[in-house]
Amino acid sequence: MFNSRSVSKILIWPVFILSVVLAGCSSTSELFSEDPTNETVNLDYSVIYYIHADSDYLYHDADGDPVRANSKVLETARSVAEELKSGELFIFYQRPEKKFLGLFPRNKSRLYHYRNGKLTSRIKYRHSDKSEDFLTTEARLYDQYRTRSGSENHRNYFLYFGHEIPDDDGINYHRTNPDIAVNTGSFSAGIRKFLVQGEAQFDLVVLSTCNNGTPEMAENLMPFSNTLLASPQNLHLSHIDTERLDLLESEPGITSNQIAQAMADQTYGRLESEIETTITLAVYDFGVIEEFKDELHTFSMKYDALDTRRFFSDNVDCNRVAFFEDDKFGKGVETWYKPARFGRISSTSTHSGWGCKPLIEN
Repeated sequence: MFNSRSVSKILIWPVFILSVVLAGCSSTSELFSEDPTNETVNLDYSVIYYIHADSDYLYHDADGDPVRANSKVLETARSVAEELKSGELFIFYQRPEKKFLGLFPRNKSRLYHYRNGKLTSRIKYRHSDKSEDFLTTEARLYDQYRTRSGSENHRNYFLYFGHEIPDDDGINYHRTNPDIAVNTGSFSAGIRKFLVQGEAQFDLVVLSTCNNGTPEMAENLMPFSNTLLASPQNLHLSHIDTERLDLLESEPGITSNQIAQAMADQTYGRLESEIETTITLAVYDFGVIEEFKDELHTFSMKYDALDTRRFFSDNVDCNRVAFFEDDKFGKGVETWYKPARFGRISSTSTHSGWGCKPLIEN
């Protein structure tokens, strides 16, 4: 005969499977959420983190210990969120999306919404359209949960953590959603969806990726961004530190350039003590760069026309290209650079701040 404990175990599985099936009917589910407010609240800024975890981000720290970079970024983002008392912060943590028993979709990704330093919502979600335009689901959730701010000088910050965003194609960027294309064009179009009516600009975009401090990325972001912090070359499976967002509280009048510079300073200082390979970070002031955007575009088109580029290699300094105008294209760009300790370019002491794919050498 079955005892009561055995019967309970038998009954648990059908209930559990039923709950998974019912949960799978909706692409979002609230783990926790305060009652939304319909009142207009004066918030000074909105910060959006997007952490791409649908891939392999394992690296080893200075002590040789394994670290999941995406988990570390999430931990930092939540800590930062608790310190930002005068605005709101969203964290989109995009995780691998697998089906339960291979049949039932599961909401594995997470959205954390903080307002005035307090967690107000925690949402599970998934991408119901497996070939949607990049960031469509996240932008919809942002619009659903964001606070309607009455501040006249509301500022916007977008921080992206992931692998290199390619210039084109981008299929298979997501391991479990391979048909959602991620490339320079889809990324810039995607983050633009987060700008609500009347807010035409991001004050700062941070790309914690490899090889995305490029003329192509700048050209795509310039129409709706003031400042970009990115790495023109390899970021060595590390990440850009964001704790200096605390300056939004301690120095309310700080500019986007100053925040980007503070982040670059902190990140460079940490990397310099940890690695012996090349370190390259750059802050791009689009207000200055816009003055020569046509010339930068001409350079990009001329370089893209070359059929000897190694598309799957790490970037090199664009000033290695004969027709790169170093004096002109260096305006509005501040770099943090240290060459590799060893290698043929270890004696190089400067960097233009612009990254280009290397050419195949004859």
